[in-house]
Amino acid sequence: MAARLIVTDMDNTLYSWVDYIVPAVEALVASVCTSTQLPRLKVVQSLKAVYEKYESNDYPFVLQESAIYADFHEFGSFDKLVIQPARAAFAAARRRYLRPFPGVLETLASLKAMDIPVVGLTDAPRNPAEYRTKRLGFDQFFAALYTLPAFSFPLAPDGAELIAPDILRKDERGDYRPGCPVVELPRDFEKPNAEGLLRVCRDFGVPPEETVVVGDSVRKDIALAKKVGAIDCWAEYGTYISTEYRERLDIISGRKVAERHAASLFEDESSHRTANATHRLSCFSQLLEIVSESRP
Repeated sequence: MAARLIVTDMDNTLYSWVDYIVPAVEALVASVCTSTQLPRLKVVQSLKAVYEKYESNDYPFVLQESAIYADFHEFGSFDKLVIQPARAAFAAARRRYLRPFPGVLETLASLKAMDIPVVGLTDAPRNPAEYRTKRLGFDQFFAALYTLPAFSFPLAPDGAELIAPDILRKDERGDYRPGCPVVELPRDFEKPNAEGLLRVCRDFGVPPEETVVVGDSVRKDIALAKKVGAIDCWAEYGTYISTEYRERLDIISGRKVAERHAASLFEDESSHRTANATHRLSCFSQLLEIVSESRP
């Protein structure tokens, strides 16, 4: 069967989520400690509780929903003195460390030139998935992006939105939206549920047998592809994460969070060694060879 559609995971497949989220959250924590003079342990535990609630370290409103804000009560000064510097610290680290894996952009460009649509299918919520897609330039190559539901703006007891005016204005203007269509899937479509992938196949009119699925998780991506008869490609390169970063991630992130964004961290080495993947990728660009081999 010829490959007519590429469905790719994002976190740890197109870029290293772990390599950027660890220093970004650590920078946020350091900023909050400086602004509030609170001990690091209290700050980490307060933020971690919110991250666990939303199952994502990308939750952008973590500070106003944390126990730290509960001690301050008034949003305006808290936003200016705590949130804004912390947001800037997080963003600076993200700009420095969030980058595509080698060959990703070039491969996406080649697939677009071959008229093979590429779709991002991620378990990340819409807000951070949209940001990363736009920031890294994937939207110029993606035919569409499928995500889990977006985060809602946090509200004060009186119903007021606990969001800085500049963020509200940018959101209303669509500044955070990528250039490709975005589809929100129901929360229970999270992989390895096959419904998200099948929805993509239906939307593009391509059967699973002619669809290539790329991802770093054996349990989520590869098992899902095999379940529906798609062509599976294991992004083995995305599973190489240093022990140091794993330990630092454990401090700032709960297991549910890491399982959503970096499921391969919880797949032991024996399962990786025996992974029954049809294709193993040592770099994303090898996808071009697989696609070319499948074409008549």
